[in-house]
Amino acid sequence: MNAALSLLDRIGEGHRRMASLADVLDWDGVADEWHGIYPNIVKLREITLDHLTDQERVQAAKQMTELIGFEKRISARIAPWMEQVQPMLEVFRKHPLDGESA
Repeated sequence: MNAALSLLDRIGEGHRRMASLADVLDWDGVADEWHGIYPNIVKLREITLDHLTDQERVQAAKQMTELIGFEKRISARIAPWMEQVQPMLEVFRKHPLDGESA
């Protein structure tokens, strides 16, 4: 399999797991998964896709569309959670623990 498509597969699997973790609001798990797939994203950026065949380009486009879907699913979970924790974060900013300054 082409190196770029292989990386997209691994990134896709990571995003699938991140989306599942986001569904159960396991933000530590999402962060851990992100740290695991980020090196593959960096590697993918270094690969030019000019050498892909037409069939491989179709496959890559399909994989990227799936990634976007997972990103949207994760974002749909993160946004409401951030709205819920924002007031608490604001309190900590205004009243730091252990004498920390804002």
